[in-house]
Amino acid sequence: MTTKWRYYFQQLLIYPPHVTWRKFQRKARLQLKRKLGWLQTRLFDTNISDAMFLKALDNRFTSLDQYLDAIVRRQEPKFFLDNIQQQVELLQQRFPETVLAMIAVADQVCEHRFDLLGSGPTYLGHPVDWHSDFKTGYHFNPRQYYADIRPAPYPGGYDIKVPWELSRCQHFSWLGQAYWLSGDEKYAREFVAQVTDWIERNPNKLGVNWACTMDVAIRAVNWLWAYHFFKDAPALTDEFLLTFFKSLLAHGRYIIDNLEWSETLTSNHYLSNVAGLVYLGILLPGFKEARYWREFGLQELEKEMFKQVYPDGVDFEASTAYHRLVTEMFLSATLLARLNRYHFSTAYMDRLEKMLEFILYATKPDGSMPLIGDNDNGRLHRLKVWQPPEREWVDYRYLLAIGAVLFARDDFAQAAGDQWEEAIWFWGERALLYRQNLEGKQLLPLQLESRSFPDAGWYIMRHWDMYMFISAGPNGQNGNGGHAHNDKLSFELYANGQTWIVDPGMYVYTPDYEARNQFRTTLFHNTVIVDDQEQNPLSLTRHGVFQLPDVTRTKVKLWSANNEYVLFMGEHYGYERLSPPVIHKRIVFFDKLLSVWIICDQTSERPNCQVATCLHLAPNTQLTTAPNIELFLPQNKENKVVIHLLQDNLPIFTISDALASFGYGTKRSAPILKWMWDDEKRAFGFVIITNSLGAKNTEQISNAYRRYCEALEKESVAEDCQATKV
Repeated sequence: MTTKWRYYFQQLLIYPPHVTWRKFQRKARLQLKRKLGWLQTRLFDTNISDAMFLKALDNRFTSLDQYLDAIVRRQEPKFFLDNIQQQVELLQQRFPETVLAMIAVADQVCEHRFDLLGSGPTYLGHPVDWHSDFKTGYHFNPRQYYADIRPAPYPGGYDIKVPWELSRCQHFSWLGQAYWLSGDEKYAREFVAQVTDWIERNPNKLGVNWACTMDVAIRAVNWLWAYHFFKDAPALTDEFLLTFFKSLLAHGRYIIDNLEWSETLTSNHYLSNVAGLVYLGILLPGFKEARYWREFGLQELEKEMFKQVYPDGVDFEASTAYHRLVTEMFLSATLLARLNRYHFSTAYMDRLEKMLEFILYATKPDGSMPLIGDNDNGRLHRLKVWQPPEREWVDYRYLLAIGAVLFARDDFAQAAGDQWEEAIWFWGERALLYRQNLEGKQLLPLQLESRSFPDAGWYIMRHWDMYMFISAGPNGQNGNGGHAHNDKLSFELYANGQTWIVDPGMYVYTPDYEARNQFRTTLFHNTVIVDDQEQNPLSLTRHGVFQLPDVTRTKVKLWSANNEYVLFMGEHYGYERLSPPVIHKRIVFFDKLLSVWIICDQTSERPNCQVATCLHLAPNTQLTTAPNIELFLPQNKENKVVIHLLQDNLPIFTISDALASFGYGTKRSAPILKWMWDDEKRAFGFVIITNSLGAKNTEQISNAYRRYCEALEKESVAEDCQATKV
């Protein structure tokens, strides 16, 4: 049986017969539709003619000239850039360095130099090669029918995401920003040239850039943002505008005909389709189809909020990066709709606010976010040029700035720090007035405390400069687990102004199947590994690398937070399939008064099993062992974190090189620490000391351990944790 048919057979076993039948019917209709579409591309021109375009317009337009004239003169619908001169002046006054960076990157775009998915600035020729994975040199056939195009088969070799990312055209907003910031018409001319070239070289439904509806929708959104930057530029002739709006009509029709929806799962892909339809339906009301796009998009946006976002406000894909992308899509489409007097339910708005609350609490004190689960650098639109560029993939605070104005949340505004540039493009003067009013209130520094997100299974311990993120949730996506990792009971640690223990992130997707799975493995997370086995089985098939069955069934048995300590206890059952079956339990005790963490791991009886605890250190971290481990960075050897073992008989300890990725397509060397437990022990424990006393104060360690035992007694879990008292 082939891998493809094995996959379909497994689906038959998973779903009830009526669901399977509906899926089969939809698939059959889709296949027939695509076969007919393939035939049409071979027999007819797939582009939209003048006559077809006129027929697609609202009945009030009797000629193309009348439509184009109405587009130029219209006051409705509203867009975020209706006061663009004011927005530009605010940026120039408040963020002069960002302004310079925007112009510099726009100049690179004019030179056809692009930095995408870890490529570094790369020249893509004149005209731009829209169909290549320029990182590997692989070229996609621009005449191939879109439904026949697939990512690289195992073992990989090229990355379909590279041409997709380029053709999202998110760089068009940088051209538009530079046009207004500099007054130079060359940016408008470049926009016109690139759009014209893209349309010519990417006929409707042909080539790699029509192969994924998500990317078609994101492209439509970015074309509409760019149009509102350039709409008054002389370079936008009637001839160009007609070509431009014809293509947007084709984009809308493609999206509605190729929705990434199924009976059992909708994810960020479908949400991007919906967001694209909301943008097209609101901003292009001259199309007859626009009303349906708009009404369908707004209706589905509301539905997807409750399908894709847990009640605690976290996206259901088990990934912080995808939570960022989904929040951005919901927030952007919602703001556009509200600007044009469309409204959402109170429950919808409450959950959107909770999505931002998660970002508030999960952001580390330095403004960065742990990269839990997958990360593909996904954005709906990129309205700022980041310095340094890699900061873009770990800093989500601009969403808090936008949300602060929407929800009148001072804590969001405080936590946003200096990330207000993107908020200016959405809110204009309202954004800076909100920030100024906040400064006038003379609020105390924001002090965030520990917070649990139990539906997502993410737990955040924090107090002043100390922070830990614990992953103990389901694999998400209604059990599909497409963006989850084997990270159950793993954690990331920040203290003393920097991250010490990291989640290694995600390097690439299908250009290297084995590398993708490597970053998803249990070994690549800060948890316990038994007999070198995975918490959840991994697959190298095309479907399997975007699935992760939830064998672990992680349970959080205790979460308690008070003024003195925070206590977490969880366990997972991913190793119960082994012989003998093993259950891993982890207790994390955070002593806020002593600035100490105690972490104890426990397993059920495990004769002849090999058990190891792994910790991944941040790149450039150096260490000394004696036998306690002192962690420090070369630039500041006085700033140390100490790992003190609680065992009398020290386990086997190794240090080796591993990898970490903080942006798609990039990876760095980073140390990994590994302790092999004594076979006679069922528990392993260590103390992480983050204050200046380090391991020199044995009384402090004793006090912390005593307080840990007292906390177990107080929470009535001492009997469950006897083996952890190592």
